[in-house]
Order: sequence, then C-alpha cells, then structure tokens
Amino acid sequence: MTGSRRKAREVALQALYWSESSGDPVQQTLHAVAIRAGLTDSAAEFAHALGRETWARREELDGLVEGISRNWALERISRIDRILLWMALTEMLAFENIPVKVSMNEAIELAKRYSVEKAPKFINGILDALVSQKKIPVVAAH
Repeated sequence: MTGSRRKAREVALQALYWSESSGDPVQQTLHAVAIRAGLTDSAAEFAHALGRETWARREELDGLVEGISRNWALERISRIDRILLWMALTEMLAFENIPVKVSMNEAIELAKRYSVEKAPKFINGILDALVSQKKIPVVAAH
C-alpha cells in the first residue's frame, strides 16, 4: 500500500485521462485506478477529492488556460498536459492546505514522467503566468 500524495496525483491523472478519453464516469474510474494502485485510505481519499474537483471545474480551468496561453488554442495542448494543468489549478483554487509551489512542482514532475520533453517548461510557464498575473485567487496556506 502506498500513501504518497504524488502517487495519489498519478492515480487522479490516470483516471481523469481515462474518463476524458473514454467518456467513462470519473467516479468509477477513480475508484478502479485507486484500487489497482494500492493506495492507502488517505491517499485514495486525496486522489478521489482531487479527481472529482478537477473534473467538476474543467470548463472553468480551460477558460483560465486559454486566457493566458497566447498563440496556443486549447486543441493544440495535449490531453495529458491539459489535465496536469487542470489538476495543479484545482489544487491552487480548492485545496487551501497545499502550497502553490507544491502544486506547481508536482505538475512539473508528473509532466517529466508522463509527457514530452518540453511539457514541464510549458506547464511551468502557464501556471507561473496565471499566478503572477493574479488570474488565480490563491489562498494562503494556514
């Protein structure tokens, strides 16, 4: 059993990718992927919360990304990179106990593992621009 938040983020990423690709219900997919990954209860809970919240905010998050990514239509951003951006932005907007830098770094690390060579820099650029231009109402961690 693994209890790391990074593994939980990987589960959320895989489940969101699957649901986005197949149209399968996100709840079912999150549950199945979390079981297969052998997450601890707390890690599975985080994966489910992140996955559900991200899925619910997709349109809002696409609007944020589209507004900041000049010369990059959403259709040009790979599905994996869009989901990584969604997840990081969801953490920043909805998970007050996670510092913004952690959310950014986790998205970059996952991009290194699951996307193309240029993705970490691209993701960092988008997230950094959104934070620095205050397009994200970042909540200070307690």
